[in-house]
Amino acid sequence: MVKTIIWLLGVAITAMSIIVILKPQVARDLSERMSPQMYYFGAWARVVIGIVFLLVSDTRSWSTLFNVLGIFLVVVGAYALQIGYERSRALVLKIVHGDENLLRVAGGAGVLVGILLISAS
Repeated sequence: MVKTIIWLLGVAITAMSIIVILKPQVARDLSERMSPQMYYFGAWARVVIGIVFLLVSDTRSWSTLFNVLGIFLVVVGAYALQIGYERSRALVLKIVHGDENLLRVAGGAGVLVGILLISAS
């Protein structure tokens, strides 16, 4: 069950990252459509997924990957909850309306993380 969830998460991250690499406008559209409910759902989802990664890290062959991703997701989710919707939205819009190459590099990092999750499951 956990393997399937990790595999699906890896596929979703890889697919979304490839879309952002090919068409950075998608990241802009998603960030402009972000509502407060979607924002808080995403922040809490990061925290929960990070905790799950930390809980299963001992049972996986790539325990360091799951520890690092778990800690990263918990910290990013907690930071997003702490700064709130308005400040976070302004930060995200500033990033996505900047250089397209930065978005492509972030998409490349997402592809790498997605492939690592797929191979670890």
